[in-house]
Amino acid sequence: MGLPNPIDDRRQSRRFRAHHVAKIVVYPDIMITCMVEDISTGGARISLDSRYHVPDDFDLFIAAHELQVHRARLCWRQDGMIGVAFITRSEPEATADPERTRVEIERNPVPCSYSPIRAAKS
Repeated sequence: MGLPNPIDDRRQSRRFRAHHVAKIVVYPDIMITCMVEDISTGGARISLDSRYHVPDDFDLFIAAHELQVHRARLCWRQDGMIGVAFITRSEPEATADPERTRVEIERNPVPCSYSPIRAAKS
């Protein structure tokens, strides 16, 4: 049994299996429902319908034990899966603010699809 090749695994942090419903924000009023398959502090592997166009950078809302919001950058796409890296925000952007916005995300897995954001200002 050999040692793992460091070139094969370029991740900087350990990833964990997940099965969390999530939403990719495409436009302020349109989201793509998807499923986070695994996640780490640096990024995630997400399954979604391969027919949908995913922007290069987007907000990702994950319904786990508590709502998680990440700014993400698309890294790769293959067979209904995408890989994203989480971006740290250096300055405020004109995106959803989890402290002021309540977003309802279904906790039951549903087929990946476009759906309008259901958000209400607190």
